[in-house]
Amino acid sequence: MNKLKTTKYMYICTNIGYVLGFGLIFYYILTQKNAALPFIGVIIIFLGRTIGYGIDRIIELKQEKKG
Repeated sequence: MNKLKTTKYMYICTNIGYVLGFGLIFYYILTQKNAALPFIGVIIIFLGRTIGYGIDRIIELKQEKKG
């Protein structure tokens, strides 16, 4: 990943991904109902970080275009 000037949205989306992803993993640990939940949780964590990075990158590119 390139060094971004701002990482505000990456941190927000990463934290949301952590909460949802680890929530699914802990839910599976407690209930043992669906074996796919830990995999879905890990995917959500990575998606949160990727989406946040993408938003920050788009904002940075728009600011470079203006200035």
